[in-house]
Amino acid sequence: MSYLRAKNEKMLKHPLKCPSCSDFRTLQIDGVSFEKDNKFVGIRVPYFLCPKCGKRDPLRPIEFYDELLEKKFTELKDGECPSFTYKYENEKFKRYDHLGFKYSSADYYLIPGLFSEFDIGYLCPVFFDKDLLLYYNNHPDYSVRFDSFSSCKIYCKGEPMFSWGFGINRNGKIFKWLGDLNDDFNDSVMESHLKRFQASNIDSDHDIYSKFYLSQIPFSMEDAFQDSDNELKIFALKDELDKLFKNNLSFSMTKVEIDDFFDFYKPPILEEKEQIFNAYISLYKLLIENIQTALLKKRLIENGAERKRINELGSIKTLGKILSDILMIDDSSNLISPLFVLSDLRQLQGHFSDTSFVAKYKFCKERLGLDENISHFEVYKKLIERLVEFYENLIEKIKRVGNSKIPGKSSFGASLTGK
Repeated sequence: MSYLRAKNEKMLKHPLKCPSCSDFRTLQIDGVSFEKDNKFVGIRVPYFLCPKCGKRDPLRPIEFYDELLEKKFTELKDGECPSFTYKYENEKFKRYDHLGFKYSSADYYLIPGLFSEFDIGYLCPVFFDKDLLLYYNNHPDYSVRFDSFSSCKIYCKGEPMFSWGFGINRNGKIFKWLGDLNDDFNDSVMESHLKRFQASNIDSDHDIYSKFYLSQIPFSMEDAFQDSDNELKIFALKDELDKLFKNNLSFSMTKVEIDDFFDFYKPPILEEKEQIFNAYISLYKLLIENIQTALLKKRLIENGAERKRINELGSIKTLGKILSDILMIDDSSNLISPLFVLSDLRQLQGHFSDTSFVAKYKFCKERLGLDENISHFEVYKKLIERLVEFYENLIEKIKRVGNSKIPGKSSFGASLTGK
């Protein structure tokens, strides 16, 4: 469900953006104790916290708490030490009680864009452990597709299982709106799935920043139209590059069509070493083994390259020669470096116990500009980012080169395909 938040027909800057560093803040609620004349009052103070720069911004001005505390102190007897909570903190949305989910009503009232007086509780986020996705991704009838690193959908036999997808926050927890869950589990045939979701239901950590949240609750056009940042982006760029190769050079760079990628590839879901390194193997097969190396070598030889030397090249170096010698692209070796990192990471799978693993893995991290102690999943995300940059830069450079600079363009495709 998508809700545009506009005022006077002008889109607004997202209120979760940190005014200091423009990162997105998270809601925090801390208990604070105050003392006056041997009287003690405990209250819970909500504020926005920026995880990047650490800036704290209370949701209410300090004068509000001064007035509240002064009133409470006048009502207390000597030595009393009560704690007060706001009504919204413990509210239950009765019409959703049958679902059996726990949630934080404070999220609904305090996180920007969720509250609506006309549909109370609908957009309250409900959180689940990410392990829930493993069941659906490993079941033969189901699959999980990630639209980005912070949004996903569950499919049943190729069809969406739910009307809307899920968000994934910065702590790796997945969430979905309470009202959407009510719609999704309205049918009795979904009872077994409801029980599975109930078992994976966890406490809120008050952070719903994700591409899912931004696109569902947009405060600007940029928020509303979120671009993918994961493998989905790579596959789309790969498809665009294949079309560009075909238009300019009369053949695709790779063999497998984009639609077949989704049937083959299973992305890693958790911070689990085996899952992530298995993903490197799949990406290698799809992005490197899939290159039409024989056709590229044939063109290089026809362009005057030494046959023996060219035949000794692997797929990545062959592509690099095409970029430098045929498409006349400068700095091709740096351009294709993410492919070499992917190749090295793929070779590390199955060699976790080797003494050389740590040194080789460290070298991969260094080439990605990462610290040695970074998590496996962060390495994976960084590699995806660099691969996206590779495809984007290559597409831009080929478009910039243009047909006029491609040697033998008129006979290029014919010589490769034998036509």
